[in-house]
Amino acid sequence: MDRYIGLKLDGRYEITELIGVGGMANVYRGRDIMENRVVAVKILKSEYSENEEFVRRFRNESKAIAVLSHPNIVKIYDVGYENDMQYIVMEYIDGITLREYIEQQGMLKWRDCVHFTIQILRALQLAHDRGIVHRDIKPQNVMLLSDGSIKVMDFGIARFSREVENTDSEKTMGSVHYVSPEQASGGRTDERSDIYSVGVMMYEMLTGRKPFNGDTPVAVALKHMHDAPVPPTQYVSSIYPGLEEIILHAMEKDPSKRYQSASGMIRDIEAFKLDQSITFGYLDKNSDGSKEQNQSGAKEKLAAALSAIKPAKKEKSKKEKRVKAEEPEPVREAEYYEEEYYDDDEIVVRHNYALPILAAVTVTVIIVATLFVANVILGAFKTAPSNSNEYPMPQLIGLNFYDARAQYTDIQLVATEEYNNDYPSGVIFYQEKAEGRMVTIGDTIRVTVSKGTRMVSIPDLKNYHISSAIKALEDVGLGYVQVQQESDDIAADYVVRTDPAANTSVEEGTIVKIFISLGPMTEDTIVPYVVGKDINAASAEIEAAHLTVKPQYITSSEPRDTVVSQNIEGGSNVARDSVITIMVSDGSGEVPEENYDFPEYGDEPVENFPSESETEEPGYVPDDTPYVPPVEHTVTVYVDIPADAGSTYFLYLCYQDTHEQIGEASIVSASDWAGRSVPIEVTGSGTVRLDAYIRYGVTLRVATYVVDFDSETYVCEDYNETAFRTVDNFANF
Repeated sequence: MDRYIGLKLDGRYEITELIGVGGMANVYRGRDIMENRVVAVKILKSEYSENEEFVRRFRNESKAIAVLSHPNIVKIYDVGYENDMQYIVMEYIDGITLREYIEQQGMLKWRDCVHFTIQILRALQLAHDRGIVHRDIKPQNVMLLSDGSIKVMDFGIARFSREVENTDSEKTMGSVHYVSPEQASGGRTDERSDIYSVGVMMYEMLTGRKPFNGDTPVAVALKHMHDAPVPPTQYVSSIYPGLEEIILHAMEKDPSKRYQSASGMIRDIEAFKLDQSITFGYLDKNSDGSKEQNQSGAKEKLAAALSAIKPAKKEKSKKEKRVKAEEPEPVREAEYYEEEYYDDDEIVVRHNYALPILAAVTVTVIIVATLFVANVILGAFKTAPSNSNEYPMPQLIGLNFYDARAQYTDIQLVATEEYNNDYPSGVIFYQEKAEGRMVTIGDTIRVTVSKGTRMVSIPDLKNYHISSAIKALEDVGLGYVQVQQESDDIAADYVVRTDPAANTSVEEGTIVKIFISLGPMTEDTIVPYVVGKDINAASAEIEAAHLTVKPQYITSSEPRDTVVSQNIEGGSNVARDSVITIMVSDGSGEVPEENYDFPEYGDEPVENFPSESETEEPGYVPDDTPYVPPVEHTVTVYVDIPADAGSTYFLYLCYQDTHEQIGEASIVSASDWAGRSVPIEVTGSGTVRLDAYIRYGVTLRVATYVVDFDSETYVCEDYNETAFRTVDNFANF
């Protein structure tokens, strides 16, 4: 059995079922006891909990989602770190992935395709506006609900656009079939990388196939970098030209030639929805496919162009044409479409001399154009010096700026500074020209140097309205999750506290828990027992219980300002703001005599008063032993709170015979104490029986303890766990 099943995280999130297994984390169905709702809990696998890279990705996801609130993005409720276990509590989505839906349908109708795509783009637009790049957009990370709505999830390798990711592609690459060319090559990624992935998804939804396939992930990545996709209409001729243009424009190799924002792509899709005959002219522009291949790719293209000169084919019969028109070609992998096969027997010899001349001219133009393009490409990618003043660009990323400037004196380094969470202050994390490119002695090379992690101070948000608190956190670059709790002092919808606490210095992007007041839990309160306490301490305790104190001084032998009695006994349940009258000693030392019946002796002299011996009974022996009060001891009684407790309770102890409260009353939240024991200190002498009570609207006895103060021990004589469930049911009702 999974060791997490049945576990209760933070005393609040009960794990009930494993529903998904991922590469670095597992997803469980759970129940939020406090909110009484089903949630999804994503837990980082234990084998990765000490791996800094995986922990960084996991925290990136919580950072990314926490600052996003959109109907097409999965919601995050809470994040936590407990016993070296890191988890994210998210919205539970009852649906299937877009991958499963595509597999069920084979190919989607164009209306379904654009309906899903617009929702995905709207989610991405918000993320991009907040400076977040998803970098792993794929059908597996898109949930489809029964009403047709979309939820984008799994920001595991997302990053904030103000950061620059490590160029190690293994650490940052998403699923290889949907990865952008710049991401596949380990270059810098931005919002346009997500646009490329959306184009690939549209391609797959409408054709039932991915644009690039290969035997290995590396082969697929290389095709993303160098090969132009086969137009979707070659597989599904019914695709509208305008829709094909949108897909291919989103999949341009050069990011500067793609849609520059999700909103731009949405505008074109909305225009297409209004008029399916619309075209945008993107396909009329020169494709950049050949311009983005490397030197070997240029040579391969040249060889392909030369080998493309084929003899004329015999025209197919009408029957063959009809069969081809009625039945589309079977689905094959894209790499098998690279060449056609011809039967030499079908070659038709023609004696029209104009055709060879036109063919020769055409071939010449093709060869000249191809050689020109190849020369441009080789020049752009050359890595060998053409003269003695050139040499390969060194790798500067990871070096201290001043060390790099001292080491490479033949080039002029010009630095700009940016905050970066992955590189220490003073270290270069971006260089204008990649390692190995040819540069000339004296060239100026721009680099970006890390200013280190930006640290910000958490503002003091106590008594802020939640909307103002959220804005204050966003203004300083912090994320947030909301946690609701009862509060006797803070009005509903206002901040009680934050975790980390106010004025704590944290990294930019840190997730801050905002504890929001639900208002007071109840309108009743418990009267504290204050007899024997100083008036100041007694007054403070009564006022803390939301009661009004009214002191009255009386003649008493007790020390001055000591509470002698109170008009309502401790442990009583009364309405808030009730008046509690306490009798306080004036310290005069006199004992009230109004209740003592003195004999009437008139004006007789003292010597005529009866002697003590005359008033005592025969055989009386006076006891001259002074009175010694019993020695009091303090015992800590631990009251167990069941693991399945789900409410917040008032917990206190009373003498069983008098029901007078002993010790302090405690407010116990199940989210903090479920499965643990609450300590209550009591002081006294001898052996007494104490009852423990909880109250939440109703008051019930939960345990009986026999306490021996002299030996400072106690025994739990009776324990009623059902009482907790009864109170929980009452609270939920």
